[in-house]
Amino acid sequence: MINIKPSQRNSNKHTEDGMQLLERSIDKVGVIESISVATDGTIISGHARKEVFDKQGKVPKEIRLKENEYPVILTDIENNSKQYFEAQILANTTANKNFDLDIEMIEVISDEFDVDVEEVGVSICFDDYIKDNEAFGTDFTLPDGDKSPFQQMTFTLADEQAEQIKNAISEIKATDEYKYAETMGNENSNGNAIYLIIMQWAEQRK
Repeated sequence: MINIKPSQRNSNKHTEDGMQLLERSIDKVGVIESISVATDGTIISGHARKEVFDKQGKVPKEIRLKENEYPVILTDIENNSKQYFEAQILANTTANKNFDLDIEMIEVISDEFDVDVEEVGVSICFDDYIKDNEAFGTDFTLPDGDKSPFQQMTFTLADEQAEQIKNAISEIKATDEYKYAETMGNENSNGNAIYLIIMQWAEQRK
């Protein structure tokens, strides 16, 4: 049996409520979803399930798939029963409540392995300091305590707009100007690239 182990760079941080709901789901309806791993046993999908399985003392069963096959978990749950619908609903609510995407980790991975984050379903996010919030509406809340010196912004773009922006970010990152640009402590590479592009644009308008 291959040694199943968590990834050191899992992009889902999970949530306390989600983990509690997952444990409740497994207690109530049993194991209805599997874990997928890489060739060395490192988990691709199923970190939270593995954590709960270990806690409950469940034993893994290794299944190797051939080409054009996919795994099916046959349960003892009867169709159109209370347990069936509990399992169906819990599968969706647990996934929703236990989702906390680690954007910083994804950005590090995307930079290192040249992953197109939009192709894997991650919206473009830019961390930047914005002086004028009026242009972006007032539908937001601020955390209690000291104000963070960083802000996260999400834009909705047309495909062509997104492509142009991604190209511009890639191009600016390849320049010496980007390499030595002032970051003001910001570790978000895309945010720094956008800031440099805006500063260059502002300089041209003078």
